[in-house]
Amino acid sequence: MTIKGKKSGLMAIVFGLAFSALAACTGSGDGEPSGADSEPGAATETEGPAGAEQPENAVPELPVRWVLPGSAPEDQEMVEQAINEKLKADGLNLRYEAIYVPWDVWDQRTNLMMSTGEEFEIIHIMHDLKGPNILAANGGIIPIDDLLDRYGADLVAAMPDWIWESARINAETYFVPDFWLDTAYAEGMVTMRKDLLEKNGIAPPRSTAELMAAAETLKANWPETNKNVYIYVLNGETPAYLHATYESYPFIVFQDLVYVDQQGNVKPWIETEEFKRDAAFFREAYRKGLVNPDILTVPKEVMDRDQADGRYLYREGEGLSALDNVKKTVPDAETEIYYLTDKPKLRSYGLRNSNGISATSKHPEAAIQFFNWMYGKQENFDLVMYGIPDVHWKDLGPNQIERLKKTEQGGSAYELPYWMAGNVAMGRWTPDTHPSVLATKSVVAEDAVNSVTVGFNFDATKVGVEYANALSELKTSIYPIKLGLVDYENAFPDALKRMNAAGLQEVVAEYERQFKAWQASNP
Repeated sequence: MTIKGKKSGLMAIVFGLAFSALAACTGSGDGEPSGADSEPGAATETEGPAGAEQPENAVPELPVRWVLPGSAPEDQEMVEQAINEKLKADGLNLRYEAIYVPWDVWDQRTNLMMSTGEEFEIIHIMHDLKGPNILAANGGIIPIDDLLDRYGADLVAAMPDWIWESARINAETYFVPDFWLDTAYAEGMVTMRKDLLEKNGIAPPRSTAELMAAAETLKANWPETNKNVYIYVLNGETPAYLHATYESYPFIVFQDLVYVDQQGNVKPWIETEEFKRDAAFFREAYRKGLVNPDILTVPKEVMDRDQADGRYLYREGEGLSALDNVKKTVPDAETEIYYLTDKPKLRSYGLRNSNGISATSKHPEAAIQFFNWMYGKQENFDLVMYGIPDVHWKDLGPNQIERLKKTEQGGSAYELPYWMAGNVAMGRWTPDTHPSVLATKSVVAEDAVNSVTVGFNFDATKVGVEYANALSELKTSIYPIKLGLVDYENAFPDALKRMNAAGLQEVVAEYERQFKAWQASNP
């Protein structure tokens, strides 16, 4: 695979307008350092031991500041020190630091960091909230082909070619893939409480009607006094589990804006019959009390707590906490994943998460050197992801782990959440990991069908304002319809006018133009 691409100029778009519209490894890879002629970030002979006074001509350590969502683990400082000692021992003159930003201020804080030019090297990207297309269009992240060619041989080798193809926007690689799962396993999947299905004599649902009926029965017979239990909905994603049951499947939906079928036909998603069917399903579910009436405003932390407690009628897709953590709070609970159809799995996109290299960094090469080191050797990957061996975890063999040091609450004293930087081939799992997790997160679906869009990434630069406005208007006008809070027939005409005024048609037209050009150049 050729990673290097010709750099092209990136149109600058004012951060405040575009961002405020959105709510939402392990060796250096180049051998031994070469003293005064070494690459930036490589250790030199003038270095002293950590903490020692450095000679005037010493090369300063290059920072690797990684901006991540959530809260830092208890032993973050201890593990950072171990990572930095290992980097130094391996001849890399880098200093790693994880910068955690709380979930409730993630958008505001990261927007401010980028718009004011605050320096950092890496930002985690959640494609369902604010994808790399948005960050690239607004100049927040940079193309990295030249950096990969120079510093990333082991990093590139750590993931399959088709994953790297998914990291390209307008023929340039714009982010480091986070290959923590094969996305083919997510299509058509729901997670449910198996113990409650069996207790109520309900067979695993095999259609949308059976799914609705099962959810209704579970709510009516919920085994707790508090029966305010609902469908666990991922607002920023389209319900692929419904789509897999439609006659027109397979098709993909991009950002709730664009529909693309396997024949390459492109049109506005909200104008399709499939969107109308989604809205009808959720309208019925809402009327039956199966959708949280506060779904648009309920904090993510509240939803995650309900999920961890097993308090959901079903969860679209699959989440580790839905499968692994429920037993910690509900010992008798059993959870399982179910598919509503036997149709071949569709790999509708390459990635759910990635890590971008910040345009504000003075030394972006440091980020690629760090990832090259991390993914180049299992021991380095383990250190970054799981902490210090025999302190935080014990090696039980290939891809297996025993957690050791715990917090007072019983969680791991250190771990980098797997979905932020995992790797299908390198990840480790505890002996009690649910078999369905291993079946969907530790292997690649060799027989999956790739969407015709895999490898294509939309570049929103030319319609940056329209794209941002359309995404913002979605939350106001379309999400209430999408989630069944209002009636489609009554609300949709005005919502469509608002979406078109925001720039929907221009975005779809530009997407189609780029997609057709990409298809022509990739026969």
